[in-house]
Amino acid sequence: MKNKTDQIQWGKFAGLASQWAIVLTILIFLGKYLDQKMAREAPLFLWILPSLFIVFSLFKIVRDTQLKSKNK
Repeated sequence: MKNKTDQIQWGKFAGLASQWAIVLTILIFLGKYLDQKMAREAPLFLWILPSLFIVFSLFKIVRDTQLKSKNK
């Protein structure tokens, strides 16, 4: 049964990588659009939006893995 649980965990992380790729692509284009819409010379939103997503999602991953390790 342990093998089945390991497969489910790998599936979650594979799905997470796909989600990251999609969301980061969307946020990069959204940031570029917002910078152009506001006529900004420096790409502020192009950097801030993806960076915030990465920071918050890493915090969530760390918190989730800590909770799972405490439950074992």
